[in-house]
Amino acid sequence: MTLGELVLAPVTPLSEAVADGGYVMTVDAEGRPTALGRLDDADTGLPPAVLLPAPMTMSALCTGDALDLLALNPYGALVHDGGRTLGVLERHIVSEYLVALSARGTLRSDTPSPSDAVLAGTCTTPVARVICHCGRLTTLTAYDPDFPPVCPGAGPEATPHPLAIRAE
Repeated sequence: MTLGELVLAPVTPLSEAVADGGYVMTVDAEGRPTALGRLDDADTGLPPAVLLPAPMTMSALCTGDALDLLALNPYGALVHDGGRTLGVLERHIVSEYLVALSARGTLRSDTPSPSDAVLAGTCTTPVARVICHCGRLTTLTAYDPDFPPVCPGAGPEATPHPLAIRAE
């Protein structure tokens, strides 16, 4: 089953949100999400948006490097299809699937399968859109909190520094 076929939680842009306590997202000038959270969190800042392609399967998500990106957002990830946000894949759904995979013994340490090399249709990469404390928006395809990537800085004369995530 692909992420686009799952029941996803609805999300609205922060600028259109009403006081219902649902998921909200902020977007950049091009309309791409930059942060995801709850309306209640908007005053203190929203965590970075993690974007997952709708054609990705739960198995691919939970056995690949995209799983590391989910550590950036405590709520889950936005599922995208052709630049359109379908909804939020909540973290508890991923956790339940991981428990099922673990019970079957099919986590990342499995031996490779011939089907691992098969890419059907258009291939997109899961990403996280992170804003550094310096204000630079960065797109990550992998994230390790113990060894954050280097941010080149926001201005033309900026000094490179370790990426420090800013709540949006």
